[in-house]
This record gives sequence, C-alpha cells and structure tokens, in this order.
Amino acid sequence: LGYMMLALGMGSYRAALFHLITHAYSKALLFLGSGSIIHSMENLVGYSPDKSQNMVLMGGLTKHVPITKTAFLIGTLSLCGIPPLA
Repeated sequence: LGYMMLALGMGSYRAALFHLITHAYSKALLFLGSGSIIHSMENLVGYSPDKSQNMVLMGGLTKHVPITKTAFLIGTLSLCGIPPLA
C-alpha cells in the first residue's frame, strides 16, 4: 500500500488505482480461499468451529482441495509482487 501512496504523491493516479484494484482482488482471493478451506474441513472433521479451524488438523489439503491450493498460490504470489501476477 506504500507504493499506492507513492504513486498518488507523484501524480500517477492510474498506477495507484491499478495497484489498489490488484491488491483488493488478491486479498479477496486469499479470504475466499481460507473460507473454502474451513468449509472443506467441515466435511472431514464434522461441523465444529474448534475442529474445522484447527491448523493442526489441516494437513494434506492438496489432495482434498487442489483448486483452492492453486488459488492460494496465485493470491500469495500476487501480493508478494512476483511477475506477471503483480
């Protein structure tokens, strides 16, 4: 978000808006992915907030939710600024 403020200070409003939009989409992708993981954990351990959100029980998610793994990877790489996702 610091780059957004830098772009605004330099008068580059389009770059700041582009960075704001890509940051928002990347962050939303990570939040939706975490909700998907919590929802898929309910199928494995039953409906219990204590168990479905326990990080110790979340092993092996790649075989249970491979699409969510890919979404998390894309969102993480985008927030890290890795080209071409940044």
